[in-house]
Amino acid sequence: MKNVDLATFKPAALSIVSILFSLMTGGIILLAIGKNPLIYFGLLFTRGMGSSLGLIETIIKMIPLLIISAGLLACFSAGLWNIGSDGQFLIGAMLTGWAAPWLADALPYPAYLVAIAFLGIFGGMAWILLPAVLKARYDINEIITTLMMSWVAINLVTWLVKGPINDLSTVPAQTTVIPAVYRMPIIPFTRIHAGLIIGIATLLGIHWVIRKTTLGYQFRVMHMNKKAAIHAGMGVPRLTIYGLLISGGLAGLAGAGDVLAIKGLFQAGWSPQYGMTAIPLVFLARLNGWAVIPLAFFFSFLALGGEFVARDLGVPVFFVHVLEGLTLLFFAASEYLEKKWIRK
Repeated sequence: MKNVDLATFKPAALSIVSILFSLMTGGIILLAIGKNPLIYFGLLFTRGMGSSLGLIETIIKMIPLLIISAGLLACFSAGLWNIGSDGQFLIGAMLTGWAAPWLADALPYPAYLVAIAFLGIFGGMAWILLPAVLKARYDINEIITTLMMSWVAINLVTWLVKGPINDLSTVPAQTTVIPAVYRMPIIPFTRIHAGLIIGIATLLGIHWVIRKTTLGYQFRVMHMNKKAAIHAGMGVPRLTIYGLLISGGLAGLAGAGDVLAIKGLFQAGWSPQYGMTAIPLVFLARLNGWAVIPLAFFFSFLALGGEFVARDLGVPVFFVHVLEGLTLLFFAASEYLEKKWIRK
């Protein structure tokens, strides 16, 4: 029984230790640049979780992370990489900003929400389709192709919003503002939009698929040993396309939700880079959907608190990304040491 308990809690313990070591290293870096780490982290926690406003904003900020992480969970569980989530997110967001104002007049509200969701999913899937086909048919490295497609997406949406889909009635380059009545509905008795329910349901649904279905089993076999999957008669090219399409589609859905619920339009130059945050998050969760939820909250809290503290202490906003990177480095080190101990 003790062995079972240790095996259950060891992954969580290693992730927590990685986070603690990253915070300690971040404190040393703050000291080196002349900032007091105790004041920084104190403000980080009090501004991010010490007020109702900070708590609500943190929850809202974690919603796209939940949806993107769900897609990455499927992708990584199959031994595949999607480094271009940010590009797929922007395509879904751009399509929503462009289509939502005229779809709102053409469809009933429930059908309108479903159409926007499918439009976001379609945009993300379309943007990852080429890397998926190249990987499935020619075994071309999907890390490179998804990353390059992300750069193309950034420039494409910028050109579109400054040209063909620009709202000429405003000075900034943006799409037409979506009327408030056609935004994402709010969860009753809260100030949090319904995307939270969608995000958690999507994440846990993908977790169930990976752990309990034939498709998830095939993904896991392909991850552990691709040659064994081929010898077992599994359609590896087909599974490759499925895994990447799921990941891209959910990234596009996250973009659609962020525009429909928060932004209300699509702006030139807007790129929140949730994808780069979701990648270390999913690895820290050890590809476990349940573990993604608290980690998504923690990473969102870091990002929100970092914005507040940057104004008060003059520490750059991107310092929280340094903490995220350090967390992933310490996690990789803990993985290496764990495997080394197992071999001994």
